Amino acid sequence: MIQVRGCEGDDCPKVFKTERGTYVVQGDVFNAITTPDGETAVEVPFAILQGL
Repeated sequence: MIQVRGCEGDDCPKVFKTERGTYVVQGDVFNAITTPDGETAVEVPFAILQGL
């Protein structure tokens, strides 16, 4: 994976691009919706996704 957006620290929102051409998003857990088993939702600032 290659980090394409976000800070350089360990505990902050980030976006990564995988070798399969997909994206992985790191952010705060978002509990306002219920997700299926094996999935979760994260919340990140709009600016981190802008331009992808």
